Amino acid sequence: MSIVYILHVHSCPNLGYHMTLLNLLTLLSYIALNVDILFQIGRIYRTKSSRDLSLFGMSVRYTAIFIILVKFVSLSDLPLIVGQGVIVITYTTYFALALYYFANRNAR
Repeated sequence: MSIVYILHVHSCPNLGYHMTLLNLLTLLSYIALNVDILFQIGRIYRTKSSRDLSLFGMSVRYTAIFIILVKFVSLSDLPLIVGQGVIVITYTTYFALALYYFANRNAR
């Protein structure tokens, strides 16, 4: 199966959307980023610790992720909005879990 066939099959010309190689790579990148965050969530949950994480760094990253989402919404680019929206959801879970274990560590 060639890449040209894949791009053609996944295009939606009636909706004004054409899958390009760059869009496909962007989609694969968002999948990879979300899988990475899911692995981090699993690690925090298994170890019940966020000791080795910088909450300040996570806060900066969370703010940047949200600002990028707002930018994509202003551009009305649906694939980027969806991809970044999913990143916001998974990163929110990651950040909340890290904060939970950080608060519990200090409560002991």
